[in-house]
Amino acid sequence: MEESFSFLMQNLSLILLIALASNYFILHFRNRNRELFELIGNEVLINRTNKLQFTLASKKTIPIESVVKIEVHGNRLSLFQNTSNATDVWVQPKHLESEIEKAMKKQKTCLAMQFF
Repeated sequence: MEESFSFLMQNLSLILLIALASNYFILHFRNRNRELFELIGNEVLINRTNKLQFTLASKKTIPIESVVKIEVHGNRLSLFQNTSNATDVWVQPKHLESEIEKAMKKQKTCLAMQFF
């Protein structure tokens, strides 16, 4: 019993490294084909994908009615809401153009949906 405990303590950093690397690869492969922005009902869902420069802590949803403007600053997309809040999404430069186009299309779709 004591031998297995000492083995575990001696190799703790290696075990933690393997666990963290496994977690990273599982999340990376699970989210690689996912769209950054998704429309779900009356909300815009911002997914964690490999297109992001910085990873979000979790998925984020924003009500469609609250998005009033989308601005681009460098590789940052800012979604402004009517509550004076803004959600910033940093996109990797190689995905920036396509994500800007998708965000603008979704904004137009959202505006059209608000009138019905």
